[in-house]
Amino acid sequence: MRHATTLAAAAFVAFALAAGAAPAKGSRAICSFANPAYSGECRVTADVPDGSTAQETCETVLGCLNDVQCTKSYCGATTIRSGWTLVSAGAAPEPGKKSGEQSWR
Repeated sequence: MRHATTLAAAAFVAFALAAGAAPAKGSRAICSFANPAYSGECRVTADVPDGSTAQETCETVLGCLNDVQCTKSYCGATTIRSGWTLVSAGAAPEPGKKSGEQSWR
């Protein structure tokens, strides 16, 4: 019986890790950026493409913020296109869920 309990616990942990590894379809990332030339903190909420992570999504936005040829508008439509750093990247809570709640799909 102890062996079965251990296997069940291991299966649950594996499932939980797998669920957290790939974002759910339609998930969003919350990214926070800083720049000495920008007043305050810049927060961006962006769609996470299938097969990507919140971190990767925020790094893509960071690349745009630091690229003078990027035409996307972030951070109050700032024209500052260098010196940005990524402060934090995380998954946005699903609609209808409080921050910190998890969804097991």
